[in-house]
Formats: sequence, C-alpha cells, structure tokens
Amino acid sequence: MMHQAARKCLPKVAGSRRLGYTLIEVLVAVGIVSMLMTAAAVALQTMYRVDRQLKDNMAYGQVSPRLSLQLRIDVHSATDITMLEGPNETDGLSLTLATTGERIEYRSEVGRIVRTRRLEEKVLGREVYYLGKTATFRWTKTSHPSPRVELEIVRLMGKIDSADARQVDRVVAAIGIRNRYEEEGVADASNE
Repeated sequence: MMHQAARKCLPKVAGSRRLGYTLIEVLVAVGIVSMLMTAAAVALQTMYRVDRQLKDNMAYGQVSPRLSLQLRIDVHSATDITMLEGPNETDGLSLTLATTGERIEYRSEVGRIVRTRRLEEKVLGREVYYLGKTATFRWTKTSHPSPRVELEIVRLMGKIDSADARQVDRVVAAIGIRNRYEEEGVADASNE
C-alpha cells in the first residue's frame, strides 16, 4: 500500500507518452491481417482453378479435332475392326488397314487416348491425345444400317446449380468406306 501511495505523489512529467500497444490493439491488428490473407488465398486459389480449366478447355479444343480426323481416316481405311476389352468394358479398338496391312490400336486411358501403329509386332508410331483428367470414353461398333464405329467423349465441366455439367462429343465413322469408294472408282470419300 505504501508503494501505491508513493506513486500517486510523484508529479507527472510533461509530454510523456505511452510506449507500445495494448493487447487489444495487437489482437485487432492480427485479426484484420489474417482476414486479408484468407481473402487473398481464396482469390488466388480461384484464379488458379479457372486458369487450369481454361488451359484444359483450350487443349481439348485443339486435340479433339485432330483425334476425330485421324480416327475417321483410320476407320474409313479399315478392313477389319476388333473391339479391345479391358477393365472398363470396352477400352478401345483395333483396326487393320487394307492398303498396308498395318494394325492401329486406339486405347482409352485415364483422360487420354493412345493411338499405336504396328506392323506385325513392330511399333511404327505412337500418338497420345490428352483430353483432360475428367474425360471418359465409350467405344461402340454397330452394323445397322451400315457398319460404323462411334467414340463418345464425356467431360465433366464443373458444377452448375449443384448438378454436374457435362460436355458430350461423338465421333462417328463408317467402316471401310474408303475401300468401297476405291472399288467403285470414286476418288475421295474423306468427307463422310
């Protein structure tokens, strides 16, 4: 008690200032900074996600037409087509070309299709068509009304109103149509 009384008796020095910050002021500053950092992290994450989706869409827009054209050319030139079985029912197809006797295989993998050209057991070439991590593939072969192969590509585009938005593309090609036109003497059948 004596100590407090002695303190009260001491005169205040003119112009004295408070040194440091109170605990409340420090906590408020830390709270504001943490809210700003959280908002910046969320904005950056959103920006990177949108950038990744945009790059995937652009890559798909470039790869999909190349795959469609090559598949149509191969199927039009084929004399024999065999569906390849795998863990996902039909994982691709194997074609035999009339002109060269080559075998061309299209295999579905996660997010991509791999095209392999073979002559007997020797691999002549390999192409990979990357169509995005969310892409799934379904191969079908029909014989009515005319023999054809269909590739269905389904891509998950994100969520719209809590439902999955999907993009579905189909590539349909008539089997051996180039061979039939050549037999009939027609020069070019690549437009079908």
